[in-house]
Amino acid sequence: MEKLELSHSFRHYLDELYARRSREWAFRGQGAAEFRRWQEQTRPRLAALLGGRERHRCPLNLRRALVEETATYRRERLYYDTRPNLTATAQLLLPKAASGPVPAVLCPPGHGGGMNQVLDEPGAYKQYPFALVARGLAALVPEHIGFGERTGAPDDDRQANHAFFYHALVLLGENAMGYLVWDLQRALDVLQSLPEVDGDRLGCYGLSLGGEMTLLLAACDPRVKVAGISGFLTSYQHTFLAEGHCGCGYVPQLARRLEHQDIAALIVPRPLVVETGTEDPSFPTATARASVEYLRSLYALEGAEDRLALDVFAGGHEISGAIAYDWFPRFL
Repeated sequence: MEKLELSHSFRHYLDELYARRSREWAFRGQGAAEFRRWQEQTRPRLAALLGGRERHRCPLNLRRALVEETATYRRERLYYDTRPNLTATAQLLLPKAASGPVPAVLCPPGHGGGMNQVLDEPGAYKQYPFALVARGLAALVPEHIGFGERTGAPDDDRQANHAFFYHALVLLGENAMGYLVWDLQRALDVLQSLPEVDGDRLGCYGLSLGGEMTLLLAACDPRVKVAGISGFLTSYQHTFLAEGHCGCGYVPQLARRLEHQDIAALIVPRPLVVETGTEDPSFPTATARASVEYLRSLYALEGAEDRLALDVFAGGHEISGAIAYDWFPRFL
């Protein structure tokens, strides 16, 4: 009797679909002039694909409250509006020794406990905003929609996490990444409004989801002058299309249009440091190396090879800081 079996898995089908469709918007020109034209054309296309923006900015309505003050830093809680009737919160660290406006780094959290975990727990984040403040920079740690303290209003008993919010946004024709990027752009507005911060010297540095947000924000918003991507920059092919990840990162059609390295190409020639742990189970170091090598050719086009660094460290899904901690004060 003839043996009957499936001849092809759907995973194989996805591989073939990726091979046929991926990177439709990738740079395929030659020379620095063509590359810059590609950037000018592709940046707004990426922003439109992400969506999540309001037509008109609402006032920031910034409120500040002191949390603690030590001999070396001042810690504040901030509240500000990102959309009409929607308030975000963040924590700000300011170095006490500063004699004037200082550069600042936006530190978006990854999946987990939100801004309080980044600042107060010694785990994967290694409380890295304090390392930046020790080097004379300000650090702003925002709370993402659906994480930490932004899972619902205090008077709303319908508490929900980010998984509920990104599913709900899909039903309404939106995606979570666009909303998170827009929130971070409003956080840049906050930093530029602070008298203690030099609004022309802003960076962004994050782990995991924070690394993804750093990649997308820096690609879309040139106000990010220096970027640090930890535990994310690899490829969609070897991460989100290889195994299950959180659904909030699955932007419709994004991998069809651009790969990680193509999105990062929108950052060139601004300084970029990429961190990858050799024991990271979900974001393979070999793919990070390959993507950075592609980026090296684009930085070379701009004569800016010294503005790209790769930190391969013995560790897992965690912040390294071996290069990044001094990368930001060097370039900001």
